[in-house]
Amino acid sequence: MTRARELIALVEAGAVDGLSIGYRTVRGRIDPRTRVRHLYQVDLWEISIVTFPLLAGARVRAVKQASSRSSCSTARAQAERKWRSMRQAADEPAPSLRPRPVVMSLRGREARRAALQGAMHTRSGARITT
Repeated sequence: MTRARELIALVEAGAVDGLSIGYRTVRGRIDPRTRVRHLYQVDLWEISIVTFPLLAGARVRAVKQASSRSSCSTARAQAERKWRSMRQAADEPAPSLRPRPVVMSLRGREARRAALQGAMHTRSGARITT
């Protein structure tokens, strides 16, 4: 948050006003007559405020001040609540699991029946009788 305040102060003072936009062109074309590239769809990677932009016209013209944390969007506030609940859930201990019976061999009919009964018992909680 301190770095953000420093950056706002630099932009307001006019010390930093360049804009760098990182993207990958998904769909675009160059007009053969004017040689102007038109971008119709891009994957946006990042937007940065820089001292020296690649394009001279890529400049920050105004700064919007956020008065407090409560000014964040509703979508962001909701996403932050979900993130906190996910982190809390991750901190809770995992439920204990019942150990499954180990079947050493499935060669005999009785061994296969016991394995099948054990598997069905752990999945549905009901026993199969044969």
